[in-house]
Amino acid sequence: MENRHITQRLLTILLISIVLLSGCRTSTATENTETENKRSLAPQRVDIRGQIVMLRYHEGQFVMEVEGRAPSPDSRYNRAYVLVLPTTEIIGLDGKSVNMNELTQGQNVAVLLRGQGEGDFVGVGVARKMWLEEFY
Repeated sequence: MENRHITQRLLTILLISIVLLSGCRTSTATENTETENKRSLAPQRVDIRGQIVMLRYHEGQFVMEVEGRAPSPDSRYNRAYVLVLPTTEIIGLDGKSVNMNELTQGQNVAVLLRGQGEGDFVGVGVARKMWLEEFY
């Protein structure tokens, strides 16, 4: 009889502790991932992520130099010279397609390249896909 009361009390304490512990979860983890998703629609790993430091228009296409902020494991190159063709898919901050004429110097971008680089630091190639990013 006494063992049954002890077992009942232990089960009650266990149930109450489970309810209390599950209610202690914070919502900060989900808030951080939401702000990170809003910051960039680009994949985490790209060929170059940085700021457009030079942008030149020539015969219907742009040549741009993109410089990364610092060496990053998420970016293949620190600097890249990129040819942007009219067929390059450019994604804006809202996830919609953007015209290449809307590119400006000083904008932050993430680019996937078609082409080879010069070692591990400088990439040279044609932009396959490009994402505009917020200023950071």
